[in-house]
Amino acid sequence: MTARPIPKILTLACLLAAPWSEAGAAPAAPPKGHEPRLVLRMEGVENAYPRWSKDGKRILFQSNRTGKWQIYIIDRDGKNEQRITNDEWNDNFVDWSPDNTRIAFVSDRGGDEDVYVMSMDGSGLRNLSHHPARDIHPYWEPDGKKLLFNSMRDDPSNFEVYEVQADGTGLRRLTDTKDEETCARLSPDGRKIVYLLGGEIAKNDDVYVMDSDGKNRVNLTHSKAAEGWPVWSPDGKKILYSSNETGTFALYLMDADGKNRRQITDPKPPFQDGRAQLSPDGSAIVLNRQDGKTIAIYVLELGS
Repeated sequence: MTARPIPKILTLACLLAAPWSEAGAAPAAPPKGHEPRLVLRMEGVENAYPRWSKDGKRILFQSNRTGKWQIYIIDRDGKNEQRITNDEWNDNFVDWSPDNTRIAFVSDRGGDEDVYVMSMDGSGLRNLSHHPARDIHPYWEPDGKKLLFNSMRDDPSNFEVYEVQADGTGLRRLTDTKDEETCARLSPDGRKIVYLLGGEIAKNDDVYVMDSDGKNRVNLTHSKAAEGWPVWSPDGKKILYSSNETGTFALYLMDADGKNRRQITDPKPPFQDGRAQLSPDGSAIVLNRQDGKTIAIYVLELGS
């Protein structure tokens, strides 16, 4: 398994003082000199899916440096790396619980990809998905009681969005279309889900929102480009995502209704930016910058 290259994800407040652009219009370029800072880069290694700790001091991520995906933690300055898993399976698609006491991840230890949850010391391991179909992209809900994930269990040709309790009970399917819905995240207030949709409606992945029960979906980007990895800002007023509309994947920020979109990073080919997340206080973004088979972790400090 690989960390899915940026060019195709699955088939894939005052932050800056520059004018915003309306969705659908060409966004203003990011300010000069506003570049992300390198945290971790290992040539030919994929250190992917970085996730902030609740205090913004540490970063959870996955790495394939051993030949298998394993889970690690590192300080935001690149120091004090700690290996969390040390086993013979692939442990990837990581996400940190809101209180940082548990990790959700995907593992092939049962012979196929399932969603698991465990405590930080590896105890309390629990399989939440229990199905031979692919189950990926687990994301904690803000209260830490449930998770959203993607599965092909009811449609072998497309991923759909499901919700499950953190103890593995209460499985609920939220989408049922001929399209592929992935990377779903619940808003901080619990009312909306942001996700990617691609397939019959959107030939490339677009960023959508829907109600928490799966109803009333709305396309926010309407783009001919491919988008990826949308996430909410801590206050739920913005959505951060990646798009290749300039020819390479870069980060963009827009209002929760799709308006006032602006470009945040400006990588030059062959570099591509994705898998980003805003820090809990909204002051920084952790992201992946990819160059071929090398995926590095960067932090972009935001300023006025």
